[in-house]
Amino acid sequence: MKIKWFLSVFFVLLITFVPVVSAVTPFKVFVNGQPIFGISIFDTSIVRIIGGSPYVAIESISSELKLDVEYDGKNKTLHISNKGEPQSEVVATLKKAKATLYATRREGNLEKFRLVMDGGIRWFPYWRSTDAPAFGPRLFFEDINQDGKEELVIVLTTDHGTGIMITEAHVLQKTKTNIGEIFEEKLIDNPVAIINKNVKMKKVSNDQVEITIGKKKTNDTTYDYLKLEQIDFSVYKNELVVYISGHISPPTEGGILITYQFKDNMYQVKKIEYLKKRPDFNTESSFQ
Repeated sequence: MKIKWFLSVFFVLLITFVPVVSAVTPFKVFVNGQPIFGISIFDTSIVRIIGGSPYVAIESISSELKLDVEYDGKNKTLHISNKGEPQSEVVATLKKAKATLYATRREGNLEKFRLVMDGGIRWFPYWRSTDAPAFGPRLFFEDINQDGKEELVIVLTTDHGTGIMITEAHVLQKTKTNIGEIFEEKLIDNPVAIINKNVKMKKVSNDQVEITIGKKKTNDTTYDYLKLEQIDFSVYKNELVVYISGHISPPTEGGILITYQFKDNMYQVKKIEYLKKRPDFNTESSFQ
């Protein structure tokens, strides 16, 4: 038996309210320009006027809005989903942080991210990642700014292919606010901008590139180093890092490691170094 409920599960309809002429004046409801029923405004089984605004039970218009509505009275939960939209699913977990990351799949990408962490929910509608299982989201929970509290680092793969892997990182850090401590996302300086500002690279032969960092020069064997086709964020030795090189295959001999520090309320470059070998980062998806 369906349960009729109102205030807690109503959608405000964006319609124009015309003052009542008489008690029998029908209240017409339109969804996407089409009338779906006309009833008296005193029939409160469908419509209520609260504070001068009309409210309609979502159950009564769910079919017109193409919504699935499930109400669980025992557990006091309401599930609303769009029949035509892909459904959210778990894409990464990290027990250490009590964190579960959800997203929807669309055309080879993950989008509409939602993070459930320690009882709270955060939405990230502008994040994007590939939905390829081998390049799934990675979660880390470490004290990367040495303040005595762990930060949640989420690494997403935004592009991949033959010899290519591009990632981006998001750091959620505990921050004091007037409503208590919340996990707030902090800015991370763009690694390509750091390279462009601090590193000089030039080809010295068909398969050699000269890399200059400060006063130190190093040669690397490379296929096409200047394209920077591997940008891999991770947490390494309790620090936020990104490793940058040319092609993965055929591989460059080494790469550039940028280590970040938290300064002026954002993550900025702490150290830039050339490494002959890629560090042993965790590159697997997080389901822990």
